[in-house]
Amino acid sequence: MNTIACGFTANIDLLGKITPEFYEEIKGSASGTLNAFINSWEDFCTAIDWNMRRGSGGEYIVTDAAVLKKLEEKLDWGRAIGGTGLQAACAASRAGYRSLVNIPVQSAELAEIVSDLDDLVLLSDRVGEVPKHYILEYEMGGSSNRIIFRREDEFTADMISAAFLREVAINNVNWLLISGYNSVESSEEIDLFLTNNLRVLESLGSKRPKVHMELAAIWSLEEQWKVIRTLGKHVDSIGVNEDEYQELFEMKDSLLSLDNEELLSLMEKACDHLGVANLILHTKQFSLVVSEKYDTSIWSEALENGNKFAFSRALRGTICDQETINYVTSRCGLHPRGEELRKLTQDRKDITVVPAYMGEITSTIGLGDTFTAGLLVEAPVEFFPIGKVSLG
Repeated sequence: MNTIACGFTANIDLLGKITPEFYEEIKGSASGTLNAFINSWEDFCTAIDWNMRRGSGGEYIVTDAAVLKKLEEKLDWGRAIGGTGLQAACAASRAGYRSLVNIPVQSAELAEIVSDLDDLVLLSDRVGEVPKHYILEYEMGGSSNRIIFRREDEFTADMISAAFLREVAINNVNWLLISGYNSVESSEEIDLFLTNNLRVLESLGSKRPKVHMELAAIWSLEEQWKVIRTLGKHVDSIGVNEDEYQELFEMKDSLLSLDNEELLSLMEKACDHLGVANLILHTKQFSLVVSEKYDTSIWSEALENGNKFAFSRALRGTICDQETINYVTSRCGLHPRGEELRKLTQDRKDITVVPAYMGEITSTIGLGDTFTAGLLVEAPVEFFPIGKVSLG
């Protein structure tokens, strides 16, 4: 059984849906400039209105606790696990894979939420109040997405637990997922977090598994690039979705609005721009891997597995076990755009495309993290340069 290790943040998600009535109220209070930091109810309304009109998602840091208190009173909320590392670990565990996950702060409430996952190992050095994130889902004009709000100063730069590092070192871990760069709010804290990341990777020495870095929207594009340039050469792959790619490269048009030739041309340059061995792109139409150095065909099974994990969760609205994943995906068709791109690239070694599944979406929460789980539990552990063939 494949084992993955996931870090570094973990939180509890409060889940709510933006009703038409709530949106009408929001529009009446939206004005001014969009801010990454939410300092007032007006800032909050502006962020909601801006994302809904654009059909996009985002994550915002709330500096005024009164905003979150007012938001909590406005809607009905569900409760679930949150954070890229914990989401991915839970998705992998539900499907029968063993997962080790770093928990910066552990609590009985968090442990109770995941108590039915036998293959999940929570590892922490601290006990206390686990941070909560407010996730708002919406549907508008054929688009559906989610917008996240959280308080500031949730985590410190030393969030990586010693217990987690010990378990990674002594277990046969195939892949290590590193993430959480949007969880700290200052350049100085990011610098410290990056230093700790490098220390972790160096400390594992010969025990270090393959490393995948998952990007996410962050409050500063400059800081996002600092993360990439600091860690890019130390990781084996980087994962992004279409919105994150568009924001990262400051594209005026959405990535999926490009025609096939334009999109593939852009992907050909991605690894050079990012300074990484393999780029993984996951979208609602397809997933792909591109590399300038390595034969990407060995990722095909992992990409398909990621698509299966994400689609089954999107359709059912919850993390699924392996039986459900197989049942759901065996009865659904593939996205035609993904099939077109797969045909166009079928004879290439530098890029591999796998079409996404199509069906009626129940929820968009955690789909990127769930894709990453499916990807990493089946991801290759040995790469072969383009032009060379594996004898195994």
